[in-house]
Amino acid sequence: MLNIQTKPLRTQQENHVANRSRTYSLLAEAYRYPDDAFRDQARHGDLYQALRTLFSDLPYPLAWIREEEKALRSLNHVKDDDIEVEFIRLFEAGPGSPPCPLLEGAYRESRRSIMRELILFYNHFGLSYAEGAQDERPDHICLEMEFLHYLTFKELHVVQKDSSCLSYLRAQKDFLERHPLSWVEKMAERIDRIKKNRTLDACQEVILFYWGLASLTVRFLKEDCRYLQAVLTEPV
Repeated sequence: MLNIQTKPLRTQQENHVANRSRTYSLLAEAYRYPDDAFRDQARHGDLYQALRTLFSDLPYPLAWIREEEKALRSLNHVKDDDIEVEFIRLFEAGPGSPPCPLLEGAYRESRRSIMRELILFYNHFGLSYAEGAQDERPDHICLEMEFLHYLTFKELHVVQKDSSCLSYLRAQKDFLERHPLSWVEKMAERIDRIKKNRTLDACQEVILFYWGLASLTVRFLKEDCRYLQAVLTEPV
């Protein structure tokens, strides 16, 4: 998606922007179908360690919750089939529809207007999106996280050129409020209910992992939006 050349990071501001951007990129990958590489990373704790490193150098504090840490390290001895089956059962299949879709339109009314607005967002910022020509719908969590990765990466680019990044900050806040923050918490709540029900034939470690990921995602999105609000209301 990104073909922007950036310079080596020199300042704390640049590091902060880069780490916010990397976090969005990592979250986008974490919600994709768990391929071999992702399963190995999750089992070995690489995802947890990467997030922990990024969260240690953000422009705001984001404390870890013990239950989330435990959840993101719960796949040590889980089989490939169990990870895949539970991902499909949670997010992609089910009677009528999956219990926890990764799609904004499943949690909000006016699906058509949501799609139209998302495509306008993407196209306005130079990302050519044509519905039906992509692997994922415009309201998929992976695309929404990738778009925020893109906006923060563009922010880093203009910061390194000593130019104003206000337009990208406003776009990030607007997009967060209008899209992921309007539905991702609802998705996390559904995963939490499934975790508490403890279905006998389900692999609880996988459900716990995705609950931890969703819970952490919600907290990061909220804190990032608060940060943007604070920056945008600072006196010039």
